[in-house]
Amino acid sequence: MDHKGQEQIALHRWAVIAEAAGPQLTPAERGALARQIAARAHTHPDGSSRRYSRGTIDRWLRAWRTGGLDALKPSPRADTGVVRAHPELFAEAAALRLELPGRSAAQIASVLYHRHGITVAERTVRGQLRRAGLHREALAAEPKAYGRYEAARPNERWITDVLVGPWVPWPRREGSARARLFLIVDDHSRLLADGRFFAHENARACQDLLRRAITRRGVPEVLYADNGAPFSNAWSTAGPTPRKGGESRKGSTAISARRSWPKPSTTASSPSTSSTTCSPRGPGGSPTAGCTPRPGRPRSTGSRPAGRPARPARTGSARRSAGRSPAG
Repeated sequence: MDHKGQEQIALHRWAVIAEAAGPQLTPAERGALARQIAARAHTHPDGSSRRYSRGTIDRWLRAWRTGGLDALKPSPRADTGVVRAHPELFAEAAALRLELPGRSAAQIASVLYHRHGITVAERTVRGQLRRAGLHREALAAEPKAYGRYEAARPNERWITDVLVGPWVPWPRREGSARARLFLIVDDHSRLLADGRFFAHENARACQDLLRRAITRRGVPEVLYADNGAPFSNAWSTAGPTPRKGGESRKGSTAISARRSWPKPSTTASSPSTSSTTCSPRGPGGSPTAGCTPRPGRPRSTGSRPAGRPARPARTGSARRSAGRSPAG
Protein backbone atom coordinates (compact mmCIF):
# COMPACT_ATOMS: atom_id res chain seq x y z
CA MET A 1 0.00 0.00 0.00
CA ASP A 2 1.36 3.42 -0.94
CA HIS A 3 1.60 6.48 1.29
CA LYS A 4 -1.59 8.06 -0.06
CA GLY A 5 -3.60 4.93 0.72
CA GLN A 6 -2.23 4.84 4.26
CA GLU A 7 -3.28 8.45 4.86
CA GLN A 8 -6.80 7.77 3.59
CA ILE A 9 -7.21 4.84 5.98
CA ALA A 10 -5.80 6.88 8.90
CA LEU A 11 -8.32 9.67 8.21
CA HIS A 12 -11.12 7.10 7.99
CA ARG A 13 -10.18 5.64 11.35
CA TRP A 14 -10.06 9.10 12.90
CA ALA A 15 -13.54 9.87 11.50
CA VAL A 16 -14.84 6.69 13.14
CA ILE A 17 -13.44 7.41 16.63
CA ALA A 18 -13.61 11.23 16.56
CA GLU A 19 -16.68 11.59 18.81
CA ALA A 20 -15.20 9.27 21.43
CA ALA A 21 -11.74 10.87 21.40
CA GLY A 22 -12.64 14.05 23.29
CA PRO A 23 -10.41 14.69 26.32
CA GLN A 24 -13.31 15.97 28.47
CA LEU A 25 -15.16 12.64 28.35
CA THR A 26 -15.19 10.36 31.33
CA PRO A 27 -14.32 6.66 30.89
CA ALA A 28 -17.98 5.70 31.25
CA GLU A 29 -19.06 8.20 28.61
CA ARG A 30 -16.25 7.10 26.29
CA GLY A 31 -17.26 3.46 26.69
CA ALA A 32 -20.89 4.21 25.88
CA LEU A 33 -19.87 6.13 22.74
CA ALA A 34 -17.54 3.29 21.72
CA ARG A 35 -20.42 0.79 21.94
CA GLN A 36 -22.59 3.08 19.78
CA ILE A 37 -19.80 3.43 17.20
CA ALA A 38 -19.37 -0.36 17.08
CA ALA A 39 -23.07 -0.81 16.42
CA ARG A 40 -23.05 1.42 13.32
CA ALA A 41 -21.82 0.67 9.77
CA HIS A 42 -19.08 2.89 8.34
CA THR A 43 -18.12 3.56 4.73
CA HIS A 44 -14.55 2.48 3.98
CA PRO A 45 -12.34 4.44 1.49
CA ASP A 46 -12.66 1.55 -0.97
CA GLY A 47 -16.45 2.07 -1.01
CA SER A 48 -17.44 -0.90 1.09
CA SER A 49 -19.55 -0.78 4.27
CA ARG A 50 -17.81 -2.13 7.36
CA ARG A 51 -18.48 -2.62 11.09
CA TYR A 52 -15.76 -2.54 13.75
CA SER A 53 -15.70 -4.32 17.09
CA ARG A 54 -15.47 -2.61 20.44
CA GLY A 55 -11.91 -3.87 20.88
CA THR A 56 -10.83 -2.38 17.52
CA ILE A 57 -12.28 1.02 18.45
CA ASP A 58 -10.55 0.99 21.87
CA ARG A 59 -7.25 0.08 20.17
CA TRP A 60 -7.59 3.00 17.74
CA LEU A 61 -8.38 5.36 20.63
CA ARG A 62 -5.22 4.31 22.49
CA ALA A 63 -3.15 4.73 19.31
CA TRP A 64 -4.57 8.22 18.78
CA ARG A 65 -3.69 9.32 22.31
CA THR A 66 -0.10 8.03 22.02
CA GLY A 67 0.87 8.89 18.43
CA GLY A 68 -1.78 11.01 16.80
CA LEU A 69 -2.81 10.53 13.18
CA ASP A 70 0.39 8.70 12.19
CA ALA A 71 -0.39 5.99 14.73
CA LEU A 72 -3.68 5.30 12.95
CA LYS A 73 -1.94 4.42 9.69
CA PRO A 74 -1.95 0.69 8.91
CA SER A 75 1.42 -0.93 9.52
CA PRO A 76 2.69 -3.16 6.69
CA ARG A 77 2.91 -6.87 7.30
CA ALA A 78 6.35 -8.34 7.77
CA ASP A 79 5.52 -11.26 5.47
CA THR A 80 3.93 -9.23 2.65
CA GLY A 81 4.56 -10.88 -0.71
CA VAL A 82 5.79 -14.09 0.86
CA VAL A 83 4.02 -17.39 0.33
CA ARG A 84 3.24 -18.32 3.89
CA ALA A 85 1.72 -21.77 3.32
CA HIS A 86 3.56 -24.22 1.06
CA PRO A 87 6.12 -21.79 -0.41
CA GLU A 88 7.52 -24.60 -2.55
CA LEU A 89 4.39 -24.49 -4.70
CA PHE A 90 5.00 -20.92 -5.86
CA ALA A 91 7.97 -21.91 -8.04
CA GLU A 92 5.83 -24.56 -9.68
CA ALA A 93 2.99 -22.07 -10.19
CA ALA A 94 5.42 -19.61 -11.81
CA ALA A 95 6.74 -22.36 -14.10
CA LEU A 96 3.19 -23.27 -15.13
CA ARG A 97 2.45 -19.63 -16.04
CA LEU A 98 5.69 -19.26 -18.01
CA GLU A 99 5.05 -22.55 -19.79
CA LEU A 100 1.71 -21.27 -21.06
CA PRO A 101 1.13 -17.52 -20.47
CA GLY A 102 -2.56 -17.87 -21.29
CA ARG A 103 -3.11 -20.32 -18.43
CA SER A 104 -5.43 -18.77 -15.83
CA ALA A 105 -4.94 -18.74 -12.04
CA ALA A 106 -7.85 -21.17 -11.64
CA GLN A 107 -6.20 -23.64 -14.01
CA ILE A 108 -2.88 -23.35 -12.17
CA ALA A 109 -4.62 -23.96 -8.85
CA SER A 110 -6.32 -27.02 -10.33
CA VAL A 111 -3.00 -28.41 -11.61
CA LEU A 112 -1.42 -27.93 -8.18
CA TYR A 113 -4.33 -29.69 -6.49
CA HIS A 114 -4.21 -32.71 -8.81
CA ARG A 115 -0.43 -32.99 -8.48
CA HIS A 116 -0.02 -32.50 -4.72
CA GLY A 117 -3.52 -32.74 -3.26
CA ILE A 118 -3.21 -29.23 -1.77
CA THR A 119 -5.97 -26.68 -2.32
CA VAL A 120 -4.62 -23.22 -3.15
CA ALA A 121 -7.08 -20.39 -3.55
CA GLU A 122 -7.31 -18.89 -7.02
CA ARG A 123 -7.00 -15.40 -5.52
CA THR A 124 -3.76 -16.40 -3.79
CA VAL A 125 -2.24 -17.73 -6.99
CA ARG A 126 -3.27 -14.62 -8.91
CA GLY A 127 -1.88 -12.27 -6.26
CA GLN A 128 1.47 -14.04 -5.94
CA LEU A 129 1.97 -14.17 -9.70
CA ARG A 130 1.10 -10.48 -10.03
CA ARG A 131 3.62 -9.53 -7.32
CA ALA A 132 6.27 -11.48 -9.22
CA GLY A 133 5.39 -9.72 -12.50
CA LEU A 134 4.01 -12.89 -14.07
CA HIS A 135 0.45 -11.76 -14.67
CA ARG A 136 -0.88 -12.34 -18.16
CA GLU A 137 -1.02 -8.67 -19.13
CA ALA A 138 2.71 -8.19 -18.43
CA LEU A 139 3.70 -11.36 -20.26
CA ALA A 140 1.61 -10.40 -23.30
CA ALA A 141 3.26 -6.96 -23.41
CA GLU A 142 6.79 -8.34 -23.48
CA PRO A 143 8.48 -8.12 -26.90
CA LYS A 144 8.72 -11.48 -28.62
CA ALA A 145 12.04 -12.60 -30.07
CA TYR A 146 11.79 -14.26 -33.45
CA GLY A 147 14.49 -16.35 -35.02
CA ARG A 148 16.53 -14.76 -37.79
CA TYR A 149 18.10 -16.49 -40.77
CA GLU A 150 21.44 -15.44 -42.15
CA ALA A 151 23.45 -17.03 -44.93
CA ALA A 152 26.66 -18.70 -43.81
CA ARG A 153 28.94 -17.17 -46.47
CA PRO A 154 28.96 -14.48 -49.15
CA ASN A 155 27.12 -15.21 -52.41
CA GLU A 156 25.20 -18.04 -50.79
CA ARG A 157 21.96 -16.09 -51.00
CA TRP A 158 21.05 -12.82 -52.63
CA ILE A 159 17.83 -10.96 -51.83
CA THR A 160 16.18 -8.71 -54.39
CA ASP A 161 13.15 -6.46 -54.38
CA VAL A 162 11.71 -3.33 -55.99
CA LEU A 163 10.97 0.00 -54.31
CA VAL A 164 8.54 2.39 -55.96
CA GLY A 165 10.19 5.81 -55.92
CA PRO A 166 9.16 9.37 -56.76
CA TRP A 167 7.72 10.76 -59.95
CA VAL A 168 10.31 11.77 -62.54
CA PRO A 169 10.34 14.58 -63.60
CA TRP A 170 9.16 16.22 -60.37
CA PRO A 171 6.80 18.00 -59.76
CA ARG A 172 4.50 15.54 -61.44
CA ARG A 173 3.18 16.57 -64.79
CA GLU A 174 2.14 14.97 -68.04
CA GLY A 175 4.74 12.48 -69.11
CA SER A 176 6.11 11.86 -65.59
CA ALA A 177 6.78 8.24 -64.65
CA ARG A 178 7.36 6.45 -61.37
CA ALA A 179 11.00 5.58 -60.74
CA ARG A 180 11.51 1.94 -59.75
CA LEU A 181 14.54 1.15 -57.63
CA PHE A 182 15.77 -2.44 -58.12
CA LEU A 183 18.14 -3.66 -55.38
CA ILE A 184 20.13 -6.84 -54.79
CA VAL A 185 21.61 -7.40 -51.30
CA ASP A 186 23.90 -10.19 -50.12
CA ASP A 187 22.22 -11.94 -47.17
CA HIS A 188 25.47 -12.74 -45.34
CA SER A 189 27.38 -9.45 -45.49
CA ARG A 190 24.43 -7.10 -46.20
CA LEU A 191 26.51 -5.79 -49.08
CA LEU A 192 24.62 -3.97 -51.82
CA ALA A 193 25.51 -6.16 -54.78
CA ASP A 194 23.89 -3.70 -57.18
CA GLY A 195 21.09 -1.18 -57.40
CA ARG A 196 19.63 0.92 -60.15
CA PHE A 197 16.58 3.01 -61.02
CA PHE A 198 14.43 1.92 -63.93
CA ALA A 199 11.42 3.50 -65.59
CA HIS A 200 9.49 0.23 -65.81
CA GLU A 201 9.02 -2.69 -63.45
CA ASN A 202 9.42 -5.69 -65.73
CA ALA A 203 11.57 -8.75 -66.29
CA ARG A 204 13.94 -6.91 -68.64
CA ALA A 205 14.94 -4.48 -65.89
CA CYS A 206 15.45 -7.37 -63.45
CA GLN A 207 17.62 -9.22 -65.95
CA ASP A 208 19.76 -6.14 -66.65
CA LEU A 209 20.37 -5.55 -62.95
CA LEU A 210 21.11 -9.21 -62.27
CA ARG A 211 23.56 -9.33 -65.16
CA ARG A 212 25.37 -6.28 -63.80
CA ALA A 213 25.50 -7.75 -60.28
CA ILE A 214 26.86 -11.09 -61.49
CA THR A 215 29.51 -9.29 -63.51
CA ARG A 216 30.64 -7.33 -60.45
CA ARG A 217 30.20 -9.84 -57.61
CA GLY A 218 30.02 -13.32 -59.12
CA VAL A 219 27.22 -15.85 -59.38
CA PRO A 220 25.16 -16.48 -56.21
CA GLU A 221 23.87 -19.89 -55.25
CA VAL A 222 20.31 -18.70 -54.61
CA LEU A 223 18.41 -15.55 -55.56
CA TYR A 224 15.57 -14.87 -53.11
CA ALA A 225 12.65 -12.79 -54.39
CA ASP A 226 8.90 -12.47 -54.05
CA ASN A 227 6.38 -13.49 -56.71
CA GLY A 228 6.20 -10.08 -58.34
CA ALA A 229 6.01 -9.69 -62.09
CA PRO A 230 9.74 -8.90 -62.58
CA PHE A 231 10.75 -12.16 -60.89
CA SER A 232 8.03 -14.57 -62.09
CA ASN A 233 8.61 -15.08 -65.80
CA ALA A 234 9.74 -17.62 -68.33
CA TRP A 235 13.50 -17.30 -67.84
CA SER A 236 13.46 -18.13 -64.12
CA THR A 237 12.81 -21.76 -63.20
CA ALA A 238 12.05 -21.37 -59.52
CA GLY A 239 10.27 -23.02 -56.66
CA PRO A 240 8.97 -22.03 -53.21
CA THR A 241 11.60 -21.16 -50.66
CA PRO A 242 12.09 -23.99 -48.13
CA ARG A 243 12.01 -23.16 -44.43
CA LYS A 244 13.66 -24.98 -41.63
CA GLY A 245 11.90 -28.25 -41.14
CA GLY A 246 10.95 -28.65 -44.80
CA GLU A 247 8.01 -26.22 -44.90
CA SER A 248 7.58 -23.89 -47.85
CA ARG A 249 7.27 -20.14 -47.53
CA LYS A 250 4.31 -18.88 -49.55
CA GLY A 251 4.65 -15.73 -51.63
CA SER A 252 8.41 -16.03 -52.15
CA THR A 253 10.69 -17.57 -54.74
CA ALA A 254 14.17 -19.04 -54.57
CA ILE A 255 16.01 -19.36 -57.88
CA SER A 256 18.89 -21.82 -57.82
CA ALA A 257 21.98 -20.86 -59.77
CA ARG A 258 22.75 -24.45 -60.79
CA ARG A 259 19.59 -24.84 -62.83
CA SER A 260 18.00 -21.47 -63.35
CA TRP A 261 20.34 -18.78 -64.59
CA PRO A 262 19.85 -18.03 -68.31
CA LYS A 263 22.79 -19.54 -70.19
CA PRO A 264 24.48 -17.49 -72.93
CA SER A 265 23.87 -18.66 -76.48
CA THR A 266 26.75 -20.59 -78.03
CA THR A 267 28.21 -19.06 -81.18
CA ALA A 268 30.40 -22.03 -82.12
CA SER A 269 29.08 -24.18 -84.86
CA SER A 270 27.63 -27.41 -83.61
CA PRO A 271 27.90 -30.69 -85.47
CA SER A 272 25.34 -30.99 -88.19
CA THR A 273 22.36 -33.12 -87.42
CA SER A 274 21.20 -33.37 -91.00
CA SER A 275 20.91 -36.83 -92.39
CA THR A 276 20.89 -38.25 -95.86
CA THR A 277 18.28 -40.40 -97.47
CA CYS A 278 20.04 -42.50 -100.05
CA SER A 279 19.22 -44.90 -102.77
CA PRO A 280 20.25 -48.58 -102.51
CA ARG A 281 23.89 -49.14 -101.67
CA GLY A 282 26.36 -50.47 -104.16
CA PRO A 283 28.27 -53.69 -104.03
CA GLY A 284 30.93 -52.30 -101.68
CA GLY A 285 28.40 -51.02 -99.20
CA SER A 286 28.93 -47.36 -100.15
CA PRO A 287 25.91 -45.25 -100.99
CA THR A 288 25.32 -44.66 -104.63
CA ALA A 289 24.80 -41.32 -106.29
CA GLY A 290 21.55 -39.47 -105.99
CA CYS A 291 21.51 -39.03 -102.21
CA THR A 292 19.32 -36.15 -101.09
CA PRO A 293 19.92 -34.46 -97.70
CA ARG A 294 17.12 -34.34 -95.14
CA PRO A 295 17.84 -31.72 -92.47
CA GLY A 296 16.96 -32.22 -88.85
CA ARG A 297 16.95 -36.04 -88.86
CA PRO A 298 19.73 -38.30 -87.57
CA ARG A 299 21.83 -40.03 -90.18
CA SER A 300 20.36 -43.37 -91.20
CA THR A 301 22.54 -46.43 -90.78
CA GLY A 302 20.37 -48.83 -92.78
CA SER A 303 19.45 -49.03 -96.48
CA ARG A 304 16.16 -48.83 -98.24
CA PRO A 305 15.07 -52.00 -100.05
CA ALA A 306 15.80 -52.11 -103.76
CA GLY A 307 13.12 -50.84 -106.07
CA ARG A 308 11.16 -49.07 -103.28
CA PRO A 309 10.74 -45.37 -104.00
CA ALA A 310 11.01 -42.80 -101.26
CA ARG A 311 7.68 -42.16 -99.57
CA PRO A 312 6.50 -38.60 -100.12
CA ALA A 313 5.82 -36.51 -97.05
CA ARG A 314 2.16 -36.21 -96.18
CA THR A 315 0.56 -33.06 -94.90
CA GLY A 316 -1.71 -32.94 -91.93
CA SER A 317 -4.89 -32.92 -94.03
CA ALA A 318 -3.65 -35.95 -95.93
CA ARG A 319 -3.02 -37.82 -92.71
CA ARG A 320 -6.49 -37.00 -91.41
CA SER A 321 -8.15 -38.06 -94.63
CA ALA A 322 -6.15 -41.31 -94.70
CA GLY A 323 -7.46 -42.22 -91.26
CA ARG A 324 -11.13 -41.82 -92.22
CA SER A 325 -13.17 -44.82 -93.25
CA PRO A 326 -14.92 -44.71 -96.66
CA ALA A 327 -18.48 -43.53 -96.52
CA GLY A 328 -21.00 -46.29 -96.75
